[in-house]
Amino acid sequence: MEKALAKKSDILKVKYKFFINRIVIYFSFLLIPVWIHKTDQLGLFGQAFVLVIYIFFMAGQWYLFGKEVDHRLKIYYKANSSMERIIYRVLMGNICLLLLFNLMALFSSQTVTYLFWIFFGLLGLFYSWPTRGKIIEETMVSQFGEVRYLDSFEKTILVLSFVTFLISMPEFSLFENIDALKLYLDPDDVVSGLLWKYLSVLYLPFNGFPHLYNLVWNLHFFFVGIGIFLLCFYCFLRYFFSRRLAILGVYAVISSYSLTKIFMVDYFQAVVSTMPLIWLWAFIWSTRSGTYRSGLFTGLVGFYLTIFQPHYWLLLVIGIAFVYFGGVRNKTIWFKKQWLRYNGMGWVLATILLVLNYESHFWNLGFKSDFFSLAADMASRKAFFFIAPLGLILTVLYISGVSNYVLRFASFDREKVMEALGGILILVCLGWLVSPVFLSKLSLLWVFAFFALVPLEWIFQTMSRLRSKRNIIYAIYILVCLLDSQMENRIRVVAKMFLDSESLQYIIQY
Repeated sequence: MEKALAKKSDILKVKYKFFINRIVIYFSFLLIPVWIHKTDQLGLFGQAFVLVIYIFFMAGQWYLFGKEVDHRLKIYYKANSSMERIIYRVLMGNICLLLLFNLMALFSSQTVTYLFWIFFGLLGLFYSWPTRGKIIEETMVSQFGEVRYLDSFEKTILVLSFVTFLISMPEFSLFENIDALKLYLDPDDVVSGLLWKYLSVLYLPFNGFPHLYNLVWNLHFFFVGIGIFLLCFYCFLRYFFSRRLAILGVYAVISSYSLTKIFMVDYFQAVVSTMPLIWLWAFIWSTRSGTYRSGLFTGLVGFYLTIFQPHYWLLLVIGIAFVYFGGVRNKTIWFKKQWLRYNGMGWVLATILLVLNYESHFWNLGFKSDFFSLAADMASRKAFFFIAPLGLILTVLYISGVSNYVLRFASFDREKVMEALGGILILVCLGWLVSPVFLSKLSLLWVFAFFALVPLEWIFQTMSRLRSKRNIIYAIYILVCLLDSQMENRIRVVAKMFLDSESLQYIIQY
C-alpha cells in the first residue's frame, strides 16, 4: 500500500514545475527595465505597451504583498465579490510598499539601488518557493474566474469599457527631468513628497532614461489612479445593484465625455478627485467585513488620501466617527475599541503628515461656488445622467418609508443605502463649506452614475420575470452611453500621441 501511495504521489514534480514557472515568469517581468531601453525601434507606442505590462506586474506584487499582510496579521474578512478582494489587497500592498520604500529612500542613491534589487530578488524567491500551500492556494488570476459566468450583454459592455478606458488616455507631457514633471503635475506643491519618493524607488530601474522615466510616471497615474477608481466604483455599486447594472454604471462614467474634458485640463487633479470614492468604499467595506482588524485598512487609506491632499485628513476623522457611531453600532464596545485601535496607525501617520504640511495648505480653504453649473454641464454632456435626480428622489423615499407602495418591489440593503447617502452628504457639505476638492471633477461623475442606476434597478426588479424586455432596456442604455461617448475624439487624441511620426521627439525641453 505504501508503494502504491508513493507512485501516485508526484508532489516533488509539481513543486519543481511550480518553482520553475514562478521564478522564470517573475524575473522575466522584473528584468524588463534592463532591456527596454535598447528597443528604441519600438517607438513610443511599443515602449508604452511594455511599461504598462511592467506596471501590471507591480500591481501583482501589491496584491501578493497585501495577501501576505492578511496572512501575517490574521485578517479574515467578508468580501462582497472577488473583485473587492482584489482591489482591497492591491491597495493594502500599495500603501505598505509606499511606507517601506520611503524608509529605503532615506539611504544614499547607490544603497537604494542595491536595496531595490535585493528586495525584489528575495520577494521573487519567497513567492516562488514551492510549499504545498502555495501550490494549491488561489492566485490573483483565479479571482477573475467569475468573468466566464457573464452573459453576452455583460461581456459586451465589459469589452467596451476596457476599450473606452484605453482610448481615454490623455496626451502626456514628457520632460527632460522628473522635477519638471512634478512641477507640471503639482504646481502648488500640495502633494506630499512621500509620493514622489515612492515612485522614484518603485521605478528606479528607469531613472537613467529620462524619456522612459517620465512616461512610466504618467502611465502610473493613469492606469493605477483611474484604474483603482473604476474598480472601487464597481465594488461600491455591487452593494446596491446587480452585476450587470454595476458594469453599466462603470461604463457610464468611462464613456462620459466630461471625463475626457477633465483629463485634457489636468489629468493629475482628476486622479486626486477620485480619492473620496475610495474613502467611502473603504469604510462601507469595513462595516461589511465583520472583523475589527479591517480598521487597519481604513486608517491606512486615510493616510494614503492625505498624501495627495491635506484636506482629505478630515475624511479619515469623519469616517472613523461615522463608522463608530453608525456603521458598527450593533457591535460590542470591545469590538469598537479594537476597531479604533487598528485605525490608530493610519491616523497617527496622517496626522503627522498633516502637521508637516498644514501651514501652507490645510487652512487654504475655498468654497464651491460653481457646484451647480459644473453639475449641469456634466449632466448635459451625458444623457444617461438625466435620470439621476429621479434616482435621488426614489432613494430618499425608500429610506424614509414614505412611499412603500411605489417602491414595494425594491429590495436594497437599507443600512448600506443610508451609509452611502450619509457619505455623499458629507462630501457635499465638505465640498461646499471647506474645499472643492471633496466633490469635483470625477467625484461628481460617479455620484451621477450611482443615482442614475437606482431607477433602472427598480425597473429591473419589477420586471424580474420578463428577461427579454429587461435585455432590450439594457441594450438601449448601452447604446445611449455609446452614442454620446465621443469615441472619435478620444481615438484622435491617442493616435496623435502614439502614431504621429513626430511623437518620437515628444520630449519638452524644460
